[in-house]
Amino acid sequence: MAVQEQIWHVDENDQEIGQQGRDDSRMTGERYRMVRVSIEDDEGNVLLQKRLETKKSYPGCWDTSAGGNVDYPEPYKEAAERELGEETGIWDVPLEEVAYFYGEVVEGDKKMNRFTKVYRAIVARTVEVVPQPEEVAELRWMTRAELEEVIYEGHITDGLKQTARHYYGITI
Repeated sequence: MAVQEQIWHVDENDQEIGQQGRDDSRMTGERYRMVRVSIEDDEGNVLLQKRLETKKSYPGCWDTSAGGNVDYPEPYKEAAERELGEETGIWDVPLEEVAYFYGEVVEGDKKMNRFTKVYRAIVARTVEVVPQPEEVAELRWMTRAELEEVIYEGHITDGLKQTARHYYGITI
């Protein structure tokens, strides 16, 4: 059996219990930690990513600029910096925590019970963005109206849906 990515196992108050395998957490429904990053410009436009059609979860769906699991033993913010760099090629920019929430999602036979921190990075539209080829099909700047349209169309990840509600103030 392949070695699983090790992520945080936390209790109902987001207190650390220890480590667990990523795949195991989805089978058992154990709680874990996740981060999301919203890249924005100084005019309020948002950079969204479209997931590859070959992804197991939410293939071809729109998602936040970057995001992923908090690996064991890293802290939330370090995970956000890593995911942002890996998925967009943007490193060393200030991140501001803008939302924190808990969500339970069932997708097929997977149970994703997670605490999520959302961070915002403000960058110039001219910054070079390099999508991670094994994760991201496309990165696109959107106005607030375009963001809302994509969210209401519904071909989005549960993470973008939750971020829309808890950070952007968009209810679906």
